[in-house]
Amino acid sequence: MMQNKKFKRQLLAATITALISASANAQESTELKKEKDQGTQSEEVVVIGIKASLQRSLDMKREAKGVVDGISAEDIGKFPDTNLAESLQRITGVAIDRDRGEGSKITVRGFGPDFNIVTFNGRQMPTSGGRSFDFSNIASEGISAVEVYKSGRANVATGGIGAVVNVKTSKPLENKGMQAVVSVKGVNDSGTRRGSSVTPELSGLFSNTFAEDTLGVALSFSHQERDGGTQSATTQDFMSRNFVTQADIDNNVPDAEWGSIAVGDPSAKNFPTEVNGGIYAIPTNIQYNLDDFQRERVNAQLTLQWQPIESFTGTIDYTYAENQISTQHQDLSAWFDPGCKTRESEWVQEGQIWSPTRYSLIGCSKDNLQGVGKFAFVNENKSLGVNLKWEPTDQLSLSLDYHDSSGEAMPNSKYGSSSFVAVAAMNRITTNGYFSKNGMPILEVQLGERNSYNQITRIDELRAEDMQLSGSNFGSFHNRMDVEQLQLAGEFEFADNFSIDFGVSSVEVTNRGQSTSVSRDSWSGVGKPGDIADLLKTESIKGVFDGIEGSGDPRQVTDFFTWDFDALIERGEALLKSGEHGKVSGEGGPCLTGFCPSYDFDLDEVTTETSHSAYIQTHFVFDSFGRPSNLFAGLRYEETDVHSEALVPLYDRIEWSVDDNKLSLKRLLDAEGVTKQGFSELNGSYNVFLPSVDYDIEVVEDLILRASYSKTITRPTYNDLKGALIIDYIGSDGGGGRRGNPQLKPMESTNFDYSAEWYYSDASYVSVGYWTKDVVNFIQSKTFEDLPLFENLYTPIDGPLYEQAVAAITGGDPLFEYDNEDINRYFAEHFANEPGVSVTGKGIEGDEYKVVVTGQSNDPVATFDVTLPVNQRKTSVDGYEFMVQHSFGETGFGFQANYTIVDGSLNYDINLNEAQWVVPGMSDTANLVGFYDKNGLQVRIAYNWRDEFLQNPGRDPRFVAEYYQWDMNVSYEFTDNFSMFVEAINLTEEDYRVHGRSKYQVRSYEVGHARYNIGARYVF
Repeated sequence: MMQNKKFKRQLLAATITALISASANAQESTELKKEKDQGTQSEEVVVIGIKASLQRSLDMKREAKGVVDGISAEDIGKFPDTNLAESLQRITGVAIDRDRGEGSKITVRGFGPDFNIVTFNGRQMPTSGGRSFDFSNIASEGISAVEVYKSGRANVATGGIGAVVNVKTSKPLENKGMQAVVSVKGVNDSGTRRGSSVTPELSGLFSNTFAEDTLGVALSFSHQERDGGTQSATTQDFMSRNFVTQADIDNNVPDAEWGSIAVGDPSAKNFPTEVNGGIYAIPTNIQYNLDDFQRERVNAQLTLQWQPIESFTGTIDYTYAENQISTQHQDLSAWFDPGCKTRESEWVQEGQIWSPTRYSLIGCSKDNLQGVGKFAFVNENKSLGVNLKWEPTDQLSLSLDYHDSSGEAMPNSKYGSSSFVAVAAMNRITTNGYFSKNGMPILEVQLGERNSYNQITRIDELRAEDMQLSGSNFGSFHNRMDVEQLQLAGEFEFADNFSIDFGVSSVEVTNRGQSTSVSRDSWSGVGKPGDIADLLKTESIKGVFDGIEGSGDPRQVTDFFTWDFDALIERGEALLKSGEHGKVSGEGGPCLTGFCPSYDFDLDEVTTETSHSAYIQTHFVFDSFGRPSNLFAGLRYEETDVHSEALVPLYDRIEWSVDDNKLSLKRLLDAEGVTKQGFSELNGSYNVFLPSVDYDIEVVEDLILRASYSKTITRPTYNDLKGALIIDYIGSDGGGGRRGNPQLKPMESTNFDYSAEWYYSDASYVSVGYWTKDVVNFIQSKTFEDLPLFENLYTPIDGPLYEQAVAAITGGDPLFEYDNEDINRYFAEHFANEPGVSVTGKGIEGDEYKVVVTGQSNDPVATFDVTLPVNQRKTSVDGYEFMVQHSFGETGFGFQANYTIVDGSLNYDINLNEAQWVVPGMSDTANLVGFYDKNGLQVRIAYNWRDEFLQNPGRDPRFVAEYYQWDMNVSYEFTDNFSMFVEAINLTEEDYRVHGRSKYQVRSYEVGHARYNIGARYVF
């Protein structure tokens, strides 16, 4: 982990260059298919395995119209990797995002998951709510091949500026006769702390043809259980700030934002003494997260085919996929209150960026917070399709395809989709955060008591008797996408050298998202310390982060409490009923206690997208300069209508909890306590013409040059199209919200591709390519500030009571320092009987009072900043792709190597303190795969590398550090039918790190874990 990865990058590039040169002079390998003449008889020997898969992938690329790459199954029911995304990352220009250590989504040529569309057998597939497809929901056993279209074509689905990925499934009439395979494996995920060390996976595929190969049936099935875990150290945010003086803070100038530190502040070591153009960042918390998860994935597909005559084939298929994931979460954390007046810090400067190496609160935030959560959901996909292919003449072929599919994500627990309950002791007196360039954030916490002069009067150890029940949240979401698609396609061959493809299609996508949550806003604790002590048990993070810089630091807090989730909820409800915990803080939900989810969704959004298209594509075969050439020219027309409707919650009032300065937006309820809703409805439409031209020429035997031009689109994400107005927060400076925009246009890209490919031997080739993409209509968020969205919603901040309290406390002196405890005390002592003021507590000291103030009609109307997506930007992206694939003759050895360079016209400038419009996800990538395949033994070792990339271009950016991973699989065929295998993913257990403007601003450090599979395979 501490090795020089930049050196590895240079070494890999040099190795690929050397291998390309060496392979160009290598001897030709043996053919995959050998024909041996024996009189009038010919025997065909078909080789399977790694080399056969590479040969089919090579054929796919060589025969393609335009720029296409692909992966083929090594044998029936056997794909190169256990996960489709992990196989796709071996393709030039493809990088993947990982979730729970497994490939989930893809980035192609620098364009992230939302810029790529995935189809199954040419059909648009539903997701659980977004544009991006999650490959972790799909097993690879029933897949025969994957095609990646990097250049646009008129007869290929639209929606992918990066690429269109078409997944092809097995069909019985394409593999005639009986074929069957069954595979069993045990899965070991080294990340699990409490799960089973080995979990089972069973898969199988059966295919057979009948009635002289005119009827066929194929059934594939996969069932996997996996227990795993993730452990991470995170910082929720590093808030970027411009340098200001103390006078700027006193006068509340715009740059003097929440948490600002004045230049020259003696408590900030190595901090500038004068205002400059640099940027510094303030951490908001440090949190250690321990998650254990259980996943159960079921996939099945049934395919029936009928070919009564040679010119007609009918296919009916049904696909089912279910992925259940349950996660048990534990954390310990500390909040760094940006408003704390007694801070200390130490800083490091890198150019114009300052980052803390130590950030401390002396007093201030008192809660020693720890939490336990349960997250459980299930993704379910269903698809029923019918396909009819007919060749009425030798020249004309027609195809009619229809499918009705759905994707659904829903809660899978009695506690909803996500549930979280926290406990806290109000005795945190000192908090230190330590940050390093390459390590994890270190949290140090001191417990005890301080007096009114902020002097320590008592030191405590971590004790269950000090803990109180704190806040909780129970969330529920339900997303459903329905896709209904009809496609009619045809091809007419006028002659051997000229043909026309044509087609029309219609697709309707309905995407519905529902959500709600039940929150108890009791983050300052309820009840008496110790009334839950018997339910708590001590655990430690010691050893969890071993191997990461900073793990084992003697200053680091390691001990924390955990508890049985059900038992704590039962205790909380009992203490509520007895009156010891007072009243429910927030909405009580259907159980009236706040400890349960609700399925009365207060946010309900539906977006319907209807597209109609038509295309024509011509193919000319001719000689250019005496060499065979192909020209494909096409035009696709699409028109799309968007309709968005939504039910959103209505709001009744704003409540201000004075002592902790927290404002709450309270919803308007009916007589039964159910949130009232308002209805909104918006429409949009657009149409596009998408031309494409592909030309290739075989300039000498086996050397092909290609040139392609196309226009492609990516549609706005469904979240951007939803028209609901959502309020995200309310604070002392106003609120914030967002709304979608159904009138958005698609992003359009003008693409040019140029490549040279030399197929110098079977299963061996070298290619180099250059491509450009000029993209317009990029979507950017635009914020409209200080909007009075609700005319009867008032905030107590800056109201007459507030101003009177401040004037009395300060005596009118703007330099007089005060805090919310002072205001809390003044309200309790002087305004207890005023309308909208609620005072609880009877203590002598003001901080024992609890004051809540509700906005009144004589207070200011609350204003909100609303963010809206708009078409506003354009950019250019270009890159180079290098690929070599070589098989060393009869030795059984071979390799693949590729390298992709991606460059954009816009880069994130870390020296600008603002959200910037930059395409996230752009990075260079490389792969190196070595294999051996002979005498029944197959060995494959794969190295995957991805350079640092921008994950989020917001004002507080997130950069994912350079990452590499080693994978390996080994199999041996004991007989022609029986084999055993071992697979290892992330063999060297590489970690995953995310940082802000500087590597010192670590946002996340996730422990890397290896995953091992061992199993057996039997072919009947």
